[in-house]
Amino acid sequence: MPRPTWAEVNLGAIRANLGALRGLMAPGIKVLGVVKADAYGHGMVPVARALESAGVDMLGIVMVEEGVRLREAGIALPILMMGSIPEDETEALVAHDLRPTVGDVETLERLDGAARAAGKRVAVHLKVDTGMNRLGVRSEEAVALAERILGRPSLALEGLYTHFACADTPGDRATREQLKRFRAVLAELDRRGIRAETIHAANSSALATMPETHFDMVRPGLALYGALACRAPDGLDLRPALALRSRVAHLKRVRRGEGVSYGHTWRAQRDSVVGLLPIGYGDGYPWALSNKGQVRIGEGPAARLAPVVGRVCMDATLVDLTDVPRPEVGLAATLIEADAESPLRVSAVARLAGTIPYEILTGLAKRIPRVYV
Repeated sequence: MPRPTWAEVNLGAIRANLGALRGLMAPGIKVLGVVKADAYGHGMVPVARALESAGVDMLGIVMVEEGVRLREAGIALPILMMGSIPEDETEALVAHDLRPTVGDVETLERLDGAARAAGKRVAVHLKVDTGMNRLGVRSEEAVALAERILGRPSLALEGLYTHFACADTPGDRATREQLKRFRAVLAELDRRGIRAETIHAANSSALATMPETHFDMVRPGLALYGALACRAPDGLDLRPALALRSRVAHLKRVRRGEGVSYGHTWRAQRDSVVGLLPIGYGDGYPWALSNKGQVRIGEGPAARLAPVVGRVCMDATLVDLTDVPRPEVGLAATLIEADAESPLRVSAVARLAGTIPYEILTGLAKRIPRVYV
């Protein structure tokens, strides 16, 4: 490792989270494991292999290059490309047997042409925009687009899905309205004798709190990695899968009244010992935690929390070690803990930084090595 900073990823925790989520589902419901954005910062290929071995039915990505990377790593599972498809990547999508999302006529036409040119029949998933107002065909136009897909011999309507905008607020009217619109589309398709093989709608929050949204398949993302954007229901035990660690690389004696880091936003109120951790916002540790964050210094019962002092730098974060017994270079430092009760769990760190767990996890830079345990 180039620096004494790394992320520990517990693949066993991810498998355990999958098992816990399955406990909320009726038998026979499929699971699509979302591994986009490098598996939320956990490492796409190792996580995909772990999920494949644990029996998920499909993987979810948003870029063709992610699907190509998974195929080149030997992942054989069906892979749903949930994002928009750049025109110049349509052939690569077909060549690597990825399931595309269709939400407009233009995409349908391009896929039809690429499939016919390759001599393949491509399984597609029709996305219905029921209120997210992002990707997908509007609900009132969904039936017509489904019929156009069925009219193309080179395309197969394998899936039909939607995505909730407010599922992290259980009971929100917007989610109920989206579900109503989605069911209306399904009912009209059924009236015309059209049914996709797999109907899906539930992300992590809907999976956890709204069993009526499970349909044929669910799409957990953040929950697989041990967090939820809403309050977890009683009995759902999720284990955070990632810990962010470093080591004290340098010590500085700071006299009372002296400032540290850019802008001298923190000044020592006493003669102090300040430790440097070789990690900063260039690694994804938020600048917003300047003078606000905490780091656990040491290991075992003797470990204690130490405050982040001064502004977080691109490549360094300073912590006040004055109250740490025997501060020294090489001391272990944990910035995010894989513990659902810890004040350093990712959701707590995100809240302190004024953001969401998704941004903390996906923002961890590639230059931080991932170590799998």
